[in-house]
Amino acid sequence: MEKADTKKVILGQFFTKESIWLKKQVKDFILRSGCTVAYDPFAGAGDLLEAARLLGFDKTVGLDIDPRLPWQINDSLKQIPSLPNAIIITNPPYIASYSAARKKVFSDLQVYFHNTYYDNIYLLALEQMLKAQQYVVAIVPETFINTSFYGKTRLHSLTVLEQSPFYDTDYPVVVACFDAKEKNASQISVYKNEQFVNTLEKINSFRLKPTKDIKIQFNDKNGWLALRAIDLSSPQKTIAFDFKDKFNYDWTKGIKVSSRLYSLIDIAVEISQRENFINQANAILGQIRHNSADIIFSPFKGNTKAGARRRRLDYTTARAILELSYKKIYGEPYEQYRFF
Repeated sequence: MEKADTKKVILGQFFTKESIWLKKQVKDFILRSGCTVAYDPFAGAGDLLEAARLLGFDKTVGLDIDPRLPWQINDSLKQIPSLPNAIIITNPPYIASYSAARKKVFSDLQVYFHNTYYDNIYLLALEQMLKAQQYVVAIVPETFINTSFYGKTRLHSLTVLEQSPFYDTDYPVVVACFDAKEKNASQISVYKNEQFVNTLEKINSFRLKPTKDIKIQFNDKNGWLALRAIDLSSPQKTIAFDFKDKFNYDWTKGIKVSSRLYSLIDIAVEISQRENFINQANAILGQIRHNSADIIFSPFKGNTKAGARRRRLDYTTARAILELSYKKIYGEPYEQYRFF
């Protein structure tokens, strides 16, 4: 008989707890939809439908592929039946193709990955949901913010959850609320917990792209500039550039071509200007983090001890920050970075 944890991996199941996900703006969206049926095509343990009942929904409908659960059986990754006047409220399964291969369950999921360009089955789930219903509320990976998923034009809002809504994982997630109206990014609201951050368009405007006109080499064992590219659990040990002896890290063993969490970087900055250069880079980094409320940076599992979501700095953005720092130090033009 198949072990329960293996079954969960294959099905991409993470069951929700309580109503941590039900922030005020999400609740308002659900109530304003005017729908009379709460519908979960990936019903799992039924937590989201129970939350819907507490919101006043008299009728709830659940579907699931797992025969061990008390719902009508349906493979909702292939097709979701439409229901009149229903709003989907769900936590769809998610597992990336590379993760499925690493966990040796890809063969079980191949039927879903075979005919789609999506790299995670939650995107396939979203596609089926948006085909079935006008209104959808879905708890999905936070990395959804950075996807080019076609259905983002139907987004009403995104809510980043810093407290995990799951029993058994701290996977970083957002609550995505969709309606039937096509929109541009300036009409999509983004929240962190219950705080409005900005529109999706404005947040995206804080992304930097490198011009690649300055030679910069990452993961160079002889590099003089160090980067800690992740937030550690201590609020004092965040993403930062510095001299390598300022970090408590074994550089002789830790730097490889594939390193993504720490790096040594070679960039031609005079010794007399290096401290100034580092200060400039960290100032730019801090300004981007503040302006975007960290949302443009990839989430990293777990929170800091202060309760904030840990983040990771990708090397593309890091390169752009270093280019801008270099141009500020040496007086070169940087008009493309207008928000500075």
